[in-house]
Amino acid sequence: MRRVVSSVTVALGLFGATVALAGVAAAAPAARSSVLPAVAVGQKRCTIADERLRELSGLVATKSGFIVINDDTEDAARERVFFLDSKCKISKDPVRYPGQGPTDTEDLALSKDGSTLWIADTGNATTAKERRTRVALWSMPVSGVKQPTLHRISYPQSKAYEAEALLIGDDGKPLVITKVTSGKAEIYTPTAALKNGDTDPVPMHKVGEIDLPKTQTENPLNTFGRVAITGASRSPDGARVVLRTYADAFEFDVSGGDIVGALTTGKPRVTALADPFGEAISYTSDGKTFVTVSDAGRFTEEETLDILSYTPSSSTAVPLAPAGGAKTAASKSWTSGLGFDEIMYMVGAVGLIGLLLVGTGIIGIVRARRRLPEADVSETSDPDGGPFGPRAGRAVDGSAAPGDRKGGVYGGGAPAGGATYGAGRGGPAPAGGAVYGGGRPAAAGGGYGAPRPDGGAGGGVYGGARPP
Repeated sequence: MRRVVSSVTVALGLFGATVALAGVAAAAPAARSSVLPAVAVGQKRCTIADERLRELSGLVATKSGFIVINDDTEDAARERVFFLDSKCKISKDPVRYPGQGPTDTEDLALSKDGSTLWIADTGNATTAKERRTRVALWSMPVSGVKQPTLHRISYPQSKAYEAEALLIGDDGKPLVITKVTSGKAEIYTPTAALKNGDTDPVPMHKVGEIDLPKTQTENPLNTFGRVAITGASRSPDGARVVLRTYADAFEFDVSGGDIVGALTTGKPRVTALADPFGEAISYTSDGKTFVTVSDAGRFTEEETLDILSYTPSSSTAVPLAPAGGAKTAASKSWTSGLGFDEIMYMVGAVGLIGLLLVGTGIIGIVRARRRLPEADVSETSDPDGGPFGPRAGRAVDGSAAPGDRKGGVYGGGAPAGGATYGAGRGGPAPAGGAVYGGGRPAAAGGGYGAPRPDGGAGGGVYGGARPP
């Protein structure tokens, strides 16, 4: 038993030491992670309260406020271009589309000079019953004094793609960026000048692929949310472009107006975002910050729809920490408030306890082994002082040994006082007779199944031997 306890002690000690080493290994990357950019926490600019703006997917920041559009909607009142002031209040009448209007608007972009607003009517959900073989763009003055103008476009071989991001080059040509669930996004641009109105579409061709860095930023859509490009914007000076997913913003430097080259070969700076279902992003009019907004179609009634602003990261390191600011109390770990030094102290304490347990266990095992010879003698001795087995005067199988006057136990030879429980025949006749299969008594009568007695002082009990 002592050896078992000591072995368990050693095992616990080794486990404690292992935990300590694992803690050190886990804490080391935590120290190195300080070189990673801090997770951006969006600063609220304003809260959108108008119920017509619950499915926002496009955003442009102006000097006086914001321009927004909704995603695919069946509500005609939401199928407008909305102008907001700096407090997210509708500042003028929304602009309607001519004719039958758009099918699925997704993003907004400004021309290089900032005078023209472009609208990407490029939504093409894979869950739709009929996917679009041609999509569209709309253009209008950024002031909203005129209705949007329709321009039809199509992908090569009339294929269907989902696209939610739009940029406008220095030459005025649009760049449509596809939304993928995995792999690389693709960039398409028209092969000729756009036509106005509901005409045959101008075909597009692919001009590049985008392979975004893999991040670990938490978001409600997990891996898909980290790869699906849902919006884009170009800085007012044209020197930078930003793409966003549901989780992060990726900012690229643009040299000589070559947006495609920047997106396909550049290494972006990564800013983690906090809006859970963000499908829109824009530079502010001074180009210093990003602003974003979510599609609130999946919000609860208690959640507010806010336009958030971020200071762009200056690091190309991939953010690993979760976005969204502080966790709720229920989701916080008890270690979340501990610093690196405090964690190291705890790890060291666990390791020290483990080493003490190992030492205690080893000492216990050594002492148990030293006591082993004594324990073997005491635990194999007979209560009368003589050891069992061939080392003493009694046989192992219970038969009487020569000179043994105490008699056999459980199948031993005939003792002087009578055989007990199956004693063997032999030896001097007992005075009282055999018990339960004992040897033949010298002068005994039969009892309980014994033969006819012819008199005597005793008798066999329960199958005793035949009396004389």
